[in-house]
Amino acid sequence: MVKLNVNGVEVGNDELVFLPERGILPETENTVTQMGERDGSIFLSSRLKERIIPIKFVVKTMNRRNFEISMSAILHSKEPVPLIFSDKPDEVWDGLVDGEIDLDRAFTIGKGTIKWLVPDGHSYSKTEKTATNNGAANTITFTNNGTDLTPVTVTAKMRSDNGFLGLALNGRAYQIGNPTEVDGTHYDKSETLIPGDPMPNPSTGELNKAGFEVIPPTQGMLRQGGSVKIDSRDGNLLSDGFGDTSYKGPHGPSITYTLPADSFGNKGSKNFEFRWHAGFGNFLNDYGKVGQLAATIHDKDGKAMCSIAYNDLTQQKTEFVVRYDINGKQYYENNIRELPDGFTGHAYVIKSGAQFTFCWNYLKPVTFICDELKNTEAYYVSFSFLQWQDVAVPPYFGIVNWNFRKNMTDLFLDTPNYFKKGDVVVLDSARNELTINGFADWDRVDIGSRPLLANVGDNTLGIVMSEWATTPEVTVNYRERWL
Repeated sequence: MVKLNVNGVEVGNDELVFLPERGILPETENTVTQMGERDGSIFLSSRLKERIIPIKFVVKTMNRRNFEISMSAILHSKEPVPLIFSDKPDEVWDGLVDGEIDLDRAFTIGKGTIKWLVPDGHSYSKTEKTATNNGAANTITFTNNGTDLTPVTVTAKMRSDNGFLGLALNGRAYQIGNPTEVDGTHYDKSETLIPGDPMPNPSTGELNKAGFEVIPPTQGMLRQGGSVKIDSRDGNLLSDGFGDTSYKGPHGPSITYTLPADSFGNKGSKNFEFRWHAGFGNFLNDYGKVGQLAATIHDKDGKAMCSIAYNDLTQQKTEFVVRYDINGKQYYENNIRELPDGFTGHAYVIKSGAQFTFCWNYLKPVTFICDELKNTEAYYVSFSFLQWQDVAVPPYFGIVNWNFRKNMTDLFLDTPNYFKKGDVVVLDSARNELTINGFADWDRVDIGSRPLLANVGDNTLGIVMSEWATTPEVTVNYRERWL
């Protein structure tokens, strides 16, 4: 007797018997094309289609209600879930029921068939395997005991500054960064002062800090009031009231965080990288609601050095405006009209001496020079939630995450290396996703890069980096799979 384990629920006993027919291979689909009037066709490609596993079942002495409860664990699914057969407990089939099953008829005649659809046609090992270089070698060898190619996840932690990372496996290559980057002028190490994992709790910041320019100074001073909170559902930082709604101007809460000292005990960051993940916006045609979400970097006196703001400050239409300010002046504004429903994603500002580089998901990086702030140091980061008078604010209004890195270099004309010591790069080949320090980043992925697949049998992953860099700690994770 074969039992089923569907998404962690075990089904099957002496009263309900399952008889799966797994076969050997899914259906093969070949593609050909005709060439003029010549006989036959030209072969183009071949692929394995999705797989259907017929699972016959026999109902013996089980009563109807117990039968329905048992079958519901199998039938109710809106997306693929893991299925394990008890005779092969180390294999997992990710799929879901396909087609209609007449439970009334099946119970009446005492038998039926379930069609289990496996979209990618494979079963996977229940246990993930791991191989590593321990930061000591430029190759990693590992064995795939499955019967087909399998995607791998590669995690690389930088042990020094580095210009690029190249990975090669079975003729497929993946390259991130700048191969031509040189070490150049020596840089003291950089440090992540606020890691962002987890996002700092509001209790570690100061609410409505007096005298701080928490919105762009050209907008005036925010009358600070109300509070902020962490959303219990998803952990986002949200406003919790906007204070005095009778005030005929901008008002609302702010939260200000003091940047900690670096490992040398020094406070202040002349050169830095600030990144945040935030969302803001009205729903389509949801006119009349206005507001602003702003992130500001402050000097030691609370003066705004630079800021990134998202806003919709008109009641006549729904819009999404991105603006960058430096030293009390607006340097850039862009109304993203193709995003009427608002936005969620990443943005950053990098200061290197007098040079400020801003970027937001859908826009290209832009760089400005502000000589007045060349030697000014950052001491605080604030976030503000603005309401205008008593007008309703947008429904989409929060911060997902943020981090702050101190770059210890005075040479702003020399671009810092693409990777810093401690950076973590993760390539998930199954999803074709690349993240750097937890953030999606495709800016410097070579156009010829392809997800990495392990061959059946022995494999060797090659690791390449800048010639002056230290070999990173690299780990390969994979699940063997079978046809």
